[in-house]
Amino acid sequence: MRRFLFILVSLLCTCDLCAAKKVVWVIDAGHGGYDVGCEFGYAYEKHICLAVAKEVGRLVSKNMSDVRVVYTREKDAFLSLQQRCDVANARGAALFLSIHVNSAPNPFARGTESFFATNVPMKGTQAGKSELLALLLQKQYLKSGREVSRGVKQRELYVCENTNMPSVLTEVGFITHSADRNYITSKAGQNELAQAIYEALSEWKELTKDGKVPQRTLRNLRYTHHDPITMVTTPQRETAEADARAKEAAEAKVVAEAQAEEKAKALAQAQEQTQEQAQQGVATAEPATPVVAEPTMPTAAEGKIYFAIQLMNTAKKLEAGDYRLKGFKDVRFIPAGERFKGIYSYSESYLDIKNELVQVRETFPEAFIVAFRGDQQITTAEALANLKL
Repeated sequence: MRRFLFILVSLLCTCDLCAAKKVVWVIDAGHGGYDVGCEFGYAYEKHICLAVAKEVGRLVSKNMSDVRVVYTREKDAFLSLQQRCDVANARGAALFLSIHVNSAPNPFARGTESFFATNVPMKGTQAGKSELLALLLQKQYLKSGREVSRGVKQRELYVCENTNMPSVLTEVGFITHSADRNYITSKAGQNELAQAIYEALSEWKELTKDGKVPQRTLRNLRYTHHDPITMVTTPQRETAEADARAKEAAEAKVVAEAQAEEKAKALAQAQEQTQEQAQQGVATAEPATPVVAEPTMPTAAEGKIYFAIQLMNTAKKLEAGDYRLKGFKDVRFIPAGERFKGIYSYSESYLDIKNELVQVRETFPEAFIVAFRGDQQITTAEALANLKL
């Protein structure tokens, strides 16, 4: 009996030691809950991200006994960007990977791309691990058969800048491109993407096993994969692009005509009202052409509910023209604890902001919709619920 107990205790101690040696990798499925991300028809970014993330985690757990996978979410639930960072930081993770899907107003935009932060607090041997993983991801995407690489880019992404470990955000395809969409929404495509990501993680783990970044490998990957691959232009593609431009021009013409018609109706109503007042003996001024005022931000007194786009979260307010705003104007910075949120645009229409978000994400991939009542921020879900009342 004593011998049996001794063996049992030894096994338990061995298991504890093995568990203690495991490093933690956090896999973040972008968006979730009411934050669906980009969408096309019945295809939602949040669902694609979760499917790929869980398959990546399954492959890692199956093949790497010394790695413990932690997900920021395992179901369709909303998490803020800070909550995602907290998951990784609280567990002392050795790696953070955020999986996303791209979109663009140009229906021909396609391919994969990976981002790492420009302002990373990591020093010494840690600097460069994020870039290395981003480069390896692009390499494996191409190796697995993806036709277009948009390269590796540096961005001030919140989840990459506010996690205390090598961090990368990767975009696995464009939901607005028909071929990309068919691929990333299919089970086979999601499994292939997960396999490519797993291969990149495996290679990254091997290259950094001594805690250092192999500079020669890093330089070679930069030379080979940093610049985007340009698609070959074909007569069919040129014709399709010309048709798309013609369609956009026709739609713009319809919108302009509708706006002109609305202005004409407003002018006619003003003139009709003036004539009625004159007939009633009321002195009036000559009717003036109605002026469509530029929208102004709602005030706290008005208490209106409106939506906007959060571009970034920074340590301090950025001045107009700052290079980090990437040409965006009229960005407001509001306090968020000891930091500031960069808020762009506004509309009382959720649909209008959602459409604008598609274009904004070409420059700020992690931008998302926020909601306000007057000058107080509320959840998007609360705003939508109030508007339905």
